[in-house]
Amino acid sequence: MAIRTISGITIMGSDNLNCLYHNSLNSANFSTNNNGCSYTDPFGNVMTSYPCQIRINFEPFRLEKMGDEIKKSDGTRIIMLPKEQIQEIANKTFYADGQFHAIDFLTFTITEEK
Repeated sequence: MAIRTISGITIMGSDNLNCLYHNSLNSANFSTNNNGCSYTDPFGNVMTSYPCQIRINFEPFRLEKMGDEIKKSDGTRIIMLPKEQIQEIANKTFYADGQFHAIDFLTFTITEEK
C-alpha cells in the first residue's frame, strides 16, 4: 500500500477503487472501495453509499436503502446517499478554510500545490 501526504492530506492506497484520504487539519476522511465510498465530514457526520450495520451504545442499526438515516444523540448523523452526492459534498466540505484543494473527489485528480 502506498502512503503519501499532499497539502495536509494523507493518501493511503495506490488506486482510486481502494483508497483512504485523511485531512489532518480538520479530521475529515473520504474512502473508496469496491462497494462505493464513505465520507466523514469535519463535523462528525458520516455518509456511505453502500448498506452497512453499526452499533451505537450496543444498539444495532442498519442502513439498507438510499436516504436511510441515523440521528445520533450528539446531533451528528449517519446517512446512506448515492456515491456521486457524497463526492460532491466531500468536494465542498473536506478542506479546512484556506487549505489548498489537492484532490477533486469527482474525478480523483490529485494536484500538487506549487
